[in-house]
Amino acid sequence: EAVGPFLYNRGDFMIELRHIDKEFIIKKQHVKALQDVSLTVQDGDIFGIVGFSGAGKSTLLRMVNALEEPTAGEVLIDGVNINELSHNELRKVRKGIGMIFQSFNLLNSKTVFDNIAIPLRLNKVAEDVIEKRVKELLEFVNLPDRANAYPTQLSGGQKQRVGIARALATNPSILLCDEATSALDPETTEQILKLLKRINKEFNITILLVTHEINVIQEICNRVAVMEHGRVVEMGTVLDVFSHPTQSMTKRFVQTVIPERIPDNVVAQLKADTRPYELVKLRFLGDAVTKNVIYEVNRKFNVETNIVFASVNQLQDSALGIFILQVVGAAADLDAAKKYMCDAGLECEVITL
Repeated sequence: EAVGPFLYNRGDFMIELRHIDKEFIIKKQHVKALQDVSLTVQDGDIFGIVGFSGAGKSTLLRMVNALEEPTAGEVLIDGVNINELSHNELRKVRKGIGMIFQSFNLLNSKTVFDNIAIPLRLNKVAEDVIEKRVKELLEFVNLPDRANAYPTQLSGGQKQRVGIARALATNPSILLCDEATSALDPETTEQILKLLKRINKEFNITILLVTHEINVIQEICNRVAVMEHGRVVEMGTVLDVFSHPTQSMTKRFVQTVIPERIPDNVVAQLKADTRPYELVKLRFLGDAVTKNVIYEVNRKFNVETNIVFASVNQLQDSALGIFILQVVGAAADLDAAKKYMCDAGLECEVITL
């Protein structure tokens, strides 16, 4: 196990934010960055905080390692209010918290090896131990041949891998990611997300990440909080929030990765269709996807079905399917077909153009 337990005794760290307010004074004006924010991140979670710029995401993240202190409320790590700790006590807590930045935050004057070694040298670790640890980390992030390179010689993805290796150097229990993929292209983003998933799975490191990219949440998180204007407007498992978004902003976010819109040319064809029909949107999770409900509807009832929109998306370990059907037939037959689909365990909704 290349980067297993190393420097510190790790516990099961749970993060609790209770009724957090944060107010800044900018040009003599009071600006409320956070308003009554409460959330809990369980040990082993990959918890995402998503929102547009200015929503308060990064400010909230910085509460967890006390880079920002709340105006009101409590920040608890493993049950301890970190804002009541002495400087030395807080320093010990921070040893268990790694951080990854959007801009990488590497020192261009130092080699890759020395950048990764920074937290170890700050903790006065012996040089022979540092040598072994950094080599292990370079292998883990797949950069074994770049130890003597400088950051300016690296691609964006390689720089972020170095940043991740540095964050892992002291074997943290918590990893904070502040827009860690925002500066990367889609292919590199996918590679970094796979690395973060591996870190979470193999070493049970709790990951708290903030992003404005909903696809990042979809890809790796198990729980999510949606923020707007300094407040959490929606929170839950990724499966629940993505399959049943309730707030308008959450719906806009989710529809960028899980669209539900009938193409314009199909809309035009539907409007020109003079037959009696209804449009039925079906949503289903998991095993229901494999049930041949549409086939059975056509076989059992005097209706014709046409699929005018379809998508199936992976969410955690389940598939979320969305079908929009044009169901053609007389009113009584339409009602019977809709009842059958609903009774089969599908969510049914009649929609209009």
